Amino acid sequence: MKKYEMIAESLKQWILEQLQQRGNRQRMDKGIKLPAVRVLAKQYQCSISTVIRAYEWLEQRHLVYAVPQSGYYAVQNGVGAEDGDWEGPLDFASAAPDPRVFPYSDFRHCVDQAMENNQAELFLYGTERGLPSLIELLQKQFADYQVFAHSRQFFITSGVQQALAVLALMAFPNGKSRVLLELPGYHNMPSLLEGLNVPIAGVRRTLKGMDWETLEQQFGEGDIKFFYVMPRFHNPLGTSLTATEKKRLIRLAERYDVYLVEDDYLADLEDNTKQDPLFSYDTGGRVIYLKSYSKILFPGLRIGVAVLPTPLAHSFGGHKKMLDIDTSVLSQAALEVYIRNGMFAHHGKVIRSRYAARMQKVHEQLDSFPDFGPFANAPRTGGEHTVLPLADNIPLSVLLSRLEKRGVIANTTERYFPEGTQQDKMLRLNISNVPKLRIEEGMQIIREEILKLQRGKPLKIF
Repeated sequence: MKKYEMIAESLKQWILEQLQQRGNRQRMDKGIKLPAVRVLAKQYQCSISTVIRAYEWLEQRHLVYAVPQSGYYAVQNGVGAEDGDWEGPLDFASAAPDPRVFPYSDFRHCVDQAMENNQAELFLYGTERGLPSLIELLQKQFADYQVFAHSRQFFITSGVQQALAVLALMAFPNGKSRVLLELPGYHNMPSLLEGLNVPIAGVRRTLKGMDWETLEQQFGEGDIKFFYVMPRFHNPLGTSLTATEKKRLIRLAERYDVYLVEDDYLADLEDNTKQDPLFSYDTGGRVIYLKSYSKILFPGLRIGVAVLPTPLAHSFGGHKKMLDIDTSVLSQAALEVYIRNGMFAHHGKVIRSRYAARMQKVHEQLDSFPDFGPFANAPRTGGEHTVLPLADNIPLSVLLSRLEKRGVIANTTERYFPEGTQQDKMLRLNISNVPKLRIEEGMQIIREEILKLQRGKPLKIF
């Protein structure tokens, strides 16, 4: 065993002992702090670089995380579980965050800290924009996403769903009334707009890209106040717009006086530094940027963020206040502690690395069968999901039933198309709740069952 591995194993054992001893007792803000690098170098009579390598070894296994200018801290629970420990059905259907990699104890401690630090605010209504200290923090965090905006442009909402409702209800400077949706797209959006009596229009987005001709026609003739779009890791397709396509979209929006609502719900999973949001290309105040914390943390947090062009801010704030007065102060304060202590940055790194490893296994399986249509035509853009285009003659209910009998839970893209619109047959696969070591097994079963249903029938690929 190498020296750094020996030190790492010793630290790992020390962490376990500390966790057992402390149990539920009060911890420091950032959790259990590990010994300083220089202290360990002296203790083990080795170089500082050796100790740093030991800590990096523990970081790669998601047992510790680093806080700049502070040191290393133990991850209290949730992220040490190995993929191989998972049992039961292979769930390719669930889009919820992976509960096995969330540090519950750390976040629970953040809630405790929030209640201590924000006692006064908890007995008062907050502000329509959100906690000023959290907004200041988010303004810096969003710069890492290439979203640069003034603090007065930020609003913290009760999930992105609330932001969408406010945008649908409020009047826009262009005086238009219809909302344009991607088909397929976010499955709750049509029912939300219908419930609010907001007129809807649609434009097709396929695996080949956007229907630009129809899009421009809608922009020019369709009385469109805003176009709701997912440029990055589209749900359900899994595809992303190129930089050229984003610039083209903004040019069209400017030409026809249309606003763009960018739902960047998987921004935290992006590992391509050259893949910037639509907002970063906007110079004319056409893009409204939305980000959720549900996919990277957990849905129950109910924290969303909207960044608006300045002319829209006053109207947005008024409508938001009408709906809920303010967003949960406790949730905001807990998130602030979680971000400020470096826990969010570490957790994001864990999620990105784990999901990327799982998607890589999916891509390897897709590439292994180039003559199998559904695999050959599946998108490979990362994120947390992809789709398998199926032949028109594949009975979806039969396929899902057969997969379930073999221990694979999957879903189709049917619910992402509004009722009454033309639908494409596709199987939607999400990796957020599937262990990396069993992805090959699941993909093989999926391929086998599709082949059984294709056998003896002409193959027509979407």
